[in-house]
Amino acid sequence: MNANTVRNTAGISNQYVNSAKRGREQKENVMAKARQRDGVYYRKDRGIWCISYIDADGERTRKKVEGYTRKQALDALHETETKVKQEMRLGVREDSEISTKDLLERFKKHQKSRLAPTTFARLDGILKTLQEHLPAQAKAITRAKVNEYVDTRAMTVKPGTVAKELFTLSKILRLAVDQWELLNRNAAHGVTPPKEPKGRTRYLTPGELKAALESAPEWMRAPMAFAACTGCRRGELLGLKWMDVDFDRRLFYLRETKNGDTRILRLGAAAMQVLASLPRGKAGDAVFAGVDGQKLSVYSRRVFHRLGISDASFHTLRHTAASWRVMEGNDLYTVSKILGHKTLRMTERYAHLSPEYMAKSAGTLDGIMGKVLGPAKNANRLLGAGTAPAPKTASKPASVSHHRVTRKRHA
Repeated sequence: MNANTVRNTAGISNQYVNSAKRGREQKENVMAKARQRDGVYYRKDRGIWCISYIDADGERTRKKVEGYTRKQALDALHETETKVKQEMRLGVREDSEISTKDLLERFKKHQKSRLAPTTFARLDGILKTLQEHLPAQAKAITRAKVNEYVDTRAMTVKPGTVAKELFTLSKILRLAVDQWELLNRNAAHGVTPPKEPKGRTRYLTPGELKAALESAPEWMRAPMAFAACTGCRRGELLGLKWMDVDFDRRLFYLRETKNGDTRILRLGAAAMQVLASLPRGKAGDAVFAGVDGQKLSVYSRRVFHRLGISDASFHTLRHTAASWRVMEGNDLYTVSKILGHKTLRMTERYAHLSPEYMAKSAGTLDGIMGKVLGPAKNANRLLGAGTAPAPKTASKPASVSHHRVTRKRHA
């Protein structure tokens, strides 16, 4: 047998082998499609059984099942289809098996691109607290559990902290219900947070602020003074860079804001004086370089505590800026824009007026009312001033003898 004959024979053998292989693959594909039609198929690449079914929304869904035989996979398919029919009939989707930890992690990823860096950094603490106090399974979070959480936290932290945590939990559960379709209900909806004190009345007087600046370490004085001048939040202040300050037009741009919107504010003479006291850095350098936010908050409380101002913090400087502006005649709309509030209600909460300012306001109508009432003598006559007359009492009728009346009648 020559070489050509051997080569031709080998080629024919390879053709038969390839043809047989293609035949087996086609047969396997046909069988796989047949299995998919009845909703069960086996994935050789992963070594798992899968099911295919139409979910309650009318969409084709495929997922792996716990099983080692075709019969086990068929049983899982039957159970799943029964649940889908129940969901379609009742209009209620079964809660998923997601853990509370995984749900909180998903929310954290969801918020990363939606929050300012400084706000996002504070989210970790809230999520950690929620995970410590809530059940391990997300579907086990009930209205009773949320109310128990609120009552427990209210015994150790301030009402505002509990309200913030409850708001975050409600948002997480709302996303899990409406967008992620993991749960059926928002168990935090309608839960009442602890009652907070009506309004925030604490702000510093000029004397208190001066004493605080004199008592504070040197590295704290500029941030404290700038916060009192502008009403910036701590994160906004520490995120300010030199390229965000326009000295020619006396403007500065706050880019890392709580709401994510850039605010453009005007620099007053006092704010310009604070910036002039700082060493000028490069365009991308922070204005308050080297200042740690957490340390700034802790040390501010210590400074105020030493002065006997126990209810003040670094954030009080923001309240101070708002209150002073209102006391000087700024309208609430202007103040709300400066502070970066989205509603006037927020401004009313922060910018309370002092008793002295209210007393001054009470006298604004005296001039007009003076024309109405006239001099004091005329006013007394007009208003009927003097001792109010005693009310007249009805005189008691004289007692009449019943017998006398009876005798008269008979006579």
